[in-house]
Amino acid sequence: MKDRRYADDGMDLKKYMLCLLDRLPLIFGAVIGGALLGAAVYTAVRTVPESEREYQAFAKVYLDFAADETGEVYQAYNGYTWNDLMAADPLMELTLQNLPADYTREETEAAVKAEILSDIRLLTITVTTNRAERTDAILGAAVQALETYGGQAKEFLEIHAIQKTEAGLVVADSRMAQAAFLGASLGLLLSLLGFSLYYVMDDRIFVAGDIRKVTEVSFFGYVSGEETLKRDYETNLAYLREKAGDIHICEVERDKSFSEKELQEMRRADGVVLSLPFGAVHGAFLSYVTEQLRTQDCTLCGVAIRDADGRFLKKYYGRLGKQ
Repeated sequence: MKDRRYADDGMDLKKYMLCLLDRLPLIFGAVIGGALLGAAVYTAVRTVPESEREYQAFAKVYLDFAADETGEVYQAYNGYTWNDLMAADPLMELTLQNLPADYTREETEAAVKAEILSDIRLLTITVTTNRAERTDAILGAAVQALETYGGQAKEFLEIHAIQKTEAGLVVADSRMAQAAFLGASLGLLLSLLGFSLYYVMDDRIFVAGDIRKVTEVSFFGYVSGEETLKRDYETNLAYLREKAGDIHICEVERDKSFSEKELQEMRRADGVVLSLPFGAVHGAFLSYVTEQLRTQDCTLCGVAIRDADGRFLKKYYGRLGKQ
């Protein structure tokens, strides 16, 4: 009997795919679990503590410029100028006068942003703080300060607000769908990787190819309750008995050694056929059994697989069992 290293043989891709199909519910569960986990992790990371949340409000202010000596409007008032003006006196002093005493200059300066987005006559004031009521208060005070400043500065005929919003929570763009997709992808990848690793390490015997990885003795067929599946086995066994004589059928059980009585019966017989339970005996154990029979001077003639799964075998062999 030729020594074979079953662990070094190539992968049976058809058997791999059939086994994978049987595990689809588990893989689908891993995908769903990964998606839920990804969404949960994203939610946990994205959730901002109440003390760190930001509230934002803005106002649109119309600037009615006065004419200068040349008859042109004051072009110097651009976005950068207004941002500096809002943080400096007299505008900041006017803003603070419209606020309660607990509002500091530093807080107010940090909260207010002024910019010209397109038209130099339209100023956008944006206020951002960690509390909605303080955001509304600072925005209202800043708009009042601008309206007062518009009546005092020679560069303006008038400054007045044309739009003002209330404070709203600043919400970052949602990436929930991307997080769930990433989690599902990782779940699929890890489940396939885990199954593939398990398949490579699993040397249980299901089909004739699994037996050939261990021994080169003849495969007699499948012993099954279905008449069409066991016909080949019975035909091969009858031929062997006619040719060799007394054949002993030895039903191998997982992790079970032979008794002395069984060994004597196998030595007296003209040949031995091992009957393996479908998917319950590992190739390593079959290799061990065949070595024990050789040591005991038992003539191993072939191997059969009993209690076979007819549905699996029909998918594996295609037309197996059809007339």
